[in-house]
Amino acid sequence: SGGHDMSRLVSVIVPCRNERDHIEAFCASALAQDLPEGWAMQLLIADGQSDDGTRERLTALAQADPRIVWLDNPGRIVSTGLNRALTQAAGEVIVRLDVHTEYAPDYIAQCLAALQATGADNVGGPWHAVPGPDAGPTQVAVAAAFQSRWVAGGAASRSLTHSGWVDTVYLGAWPRATFDRFGGFDEQLVRNQDD
Repeated sequence: SGGHDMSRLVSVIVPCRNERDHIEAFCASALAQDLPEGWAMQLLIADGQSDDGTRERLTALAQADPRIVWLDNPGRIVSTGLNRALTQAAGEVIVRLDVHTEYAPDYIAQCLAALQATGADNVGGPWHAVPGPDAGPTQVAVAAAFQSRWVAGGAASRSLTHSGWVDTVYLGAWPRATFDRFGGFDEQLVRNQDD
């Protein structure tokens, strides 16, 4: 092979804004993902004009690890950040992560396996709200409501036991070709960018 790196690349895209207290732990967690053999990661973080020191921390992180690239997101909202990251994403698979979500150590590996097994345009794990260790009664109630069938309408994407086709997934993992066919994220929307 002449010494060439034959790794397949997964590009992880992450929007953020004012995450000084969380960005380092998030990057360490993302880079510790247990990827399948033959895969490498590119971690693209689109910062929405943070003014709390996040950008300085991202600069240091990117200097310390070539897998981390941070980009400016002048639009400041999630959808413009995701699209900005997509312009630099070199991977054959794109995985969206969120700074405040905890992931199983093999989350990305499971996404890659599900894409391979199903041929789906988008896969992901269930989303499950868990109150933090210092949560008060309101936060506990919100987390319980989030998982409630009455609130979520029985959405399969929130079931920890469902495996199969769903109408949406939390965050998402896509073959690059999906974006070539459908385009990027909807910048008219602050939420629900994947419509």
